Amino acid sequence: MSYGDGGNSDLAKHVGCIALGLLGSAFVIMMLFGAVAGDCAPNADGTGCENDGSINFLMFPGSLILLIGIGIFAAWRVTKDRD
Repeated sequence: MSYGDGGNSDLAKHVGCIALGLLGSAFVIMMLFGAVAGDCAPNADGTGCENDGSINFLMFPGSLILLIGIGIFAAWRVTKDRD
């Protein structure tokens, strides 16, 4: 594939990819704020926060890693030849 040939991808795919990126970015930012502010309130006996670190890890870096993977897949689908 040569990019000088002016590929046959349509505008809707590009707009959809950009919209997916913006929605994903908003989701990751929301998860970042949730991970930063999400302190666990333990029960009266001291239990209930055993998995707090894992949940925070899945909220912020995990959502960012997932968004990067989805972005790579979406960019591959948009730029792929359909010959």
